Amino acid sequence: MKKFSLAVFVLLAVILMGGCMGNLNAKDDNPPINPKPLAQEVLENQTKEVSLYFLNDKSNSLTMEKRFIPKDADVLKQVVLELIKGPNEEYSRPIFPAGTKLLSIDMQEGTVFVNFSKEFLQESDDEKIDKLRVAALVNALTDIPGVNSVQILVEGNKVEQIGKCKIGLEPLKRIMVVGDVYYNPEKIKRLQERADFGKEAWRFDPLQVLRKEGGIIGLGEQDEIALKEEFSGKAVAEVVHDGKVYKVELIQPFGKGSNYIWLIHKVTPLFTPIPDTDPTKGETFIYGKVKAIDYEARVITIEREYQDARDLKNEVGPEIKVLPNAIIHFLAKVSYTPDSGVKYAEKDISLNRIKVGDELGIILTKDKEARAIIVSDPSLIPYEPNIKVLSPARNEAVSSPFKVIGKARVFEGGVNIRLIDNSGNVLNETFVQASNSAPSWGDFEAIVSYKPLKEPRNGLLQVFSISPQDGSIQNLVSIPLRLK
Repeated sequence: MKKFSLAVFVLLAVILMGGCMGNLNAKDDNPPINPKPLAQEVLENQTKEVSLYFLNDKSNSLTMEKRFIPKDADVLKQVVLELIKGPNEEYSRPIFPAGTKLLSIDMQEGTVFVNFSKEFLQESDDEKIDKLRVAALVNALTDIPGVNSVQILVEGNKVEQIGKCKIGLEPLKRIMVVGDVYYNPEKIKRLQERADFGKEAWRFDPLQVLRKEGGIIGLGEQDEIALKEEFSGKAVAEVVHDGKVYKVELIQPFGKGSNYIWLIHKVTPLFTPIPDTDPTKGETFIYGKVKAIDYEARVITIEREYQDARDLKNEVGPEIKVLPNAIIHFLAKVSYTPDSGVKYAEKDISLNRIKVGDELGIILTKDKEARAIIVSDPSLIPYEPNIKVLSPARNEAVSSPFKVIGKARVFEGGVNIRLIDNSGNVLNETFVQASNSAPSWGDFEAIVSYKPLKEPRNGLLQVFSISPQDGSIQNLVSIPLRLK
């Protein structure tokens, strides 16, 4: 028995030694894992990522598709061409009618003029689909840094209507898409699997879902988002978009807890749209300050304001009857920036929220009754910018490379700098650490360079910080430049 055991031991030792000796010369079949594969690094160095929006497979809401385009491509033109190509995902549908061609595209002072062939005007069977088509186009273009609005042209002419959707003749700002958001059940399963494997772990956080995928409902990088509640597989956020307040609901389709993904479920405006004053119906608009109010009788006593205003020619008051179905908005002041002025958040309120001393804008019917009231926020917003750019100056002509010098009072001293041209192409993005962090002021300097240009063009230098809470852009300072 001992002889047998000894023989087995010797045999095992020989096998193990042979294996070890063999490994000295053998090729390593398990090299160290590169956290970022070479193919991905090459892709990132030669391309840039853009967001595209398409109809879902029921054509009742939008889906998002990330796509890489050549880094040196005209980003405005390429985004539209990618939209015309249509979606790659099986759960999405195209937004452009067949045969639509891009005739030209250009940007002037933040407005993109995009010109399509007449096929773009083909209407669908549903007005909502046409609205979603317009939203997908406008929101994909306004995702590009420096783009504020989109003017849609067809054969070189402005159009008031796309299909059944009336858009007017003015440039369109980013569009919030209200209503239910639908996801194909099979797609939801794949999203959960991707998150489980760590590919999109942000889907486990409702706030990050709104930041990263909120484009499908029209959220932009500068929109303010506040998570109001999160419980039992449901979450509710309030969003301020273009001065209006919306409620956004999210759900966890597969269960409650930190191991299940979140999806955007529904968007509800917290305001009732106020139709413009219509003089053809005898309607007028006046300003006034509340001197007294009878809530039961729904009568407001006002003192007329702005003595040089045209509305004083309108003989009305001082007592004004408020109609039972009158729309009443409170125009809250949220913040102030030099670029955009005061940012407002407008939402519905009831009559009993109006107080003596409030300043009102009132739309009156021909019978001098109030059908709509806008209550101004009397509060003052103290403002001192948290980022000050000392150089370059506005409209200064610069050449590559140039120096950006400034002061910042931001979280952890982190300052982001981005240079874009008049076609929306990002020429340079960099990050610099200020010498101090908030609440103290710190100095910062950065060198910004860009590839040689064939001819001078307009550019925009953006200096900003990133919110540590939700990743949104804060303290944005925009400086127009002339790039040589």
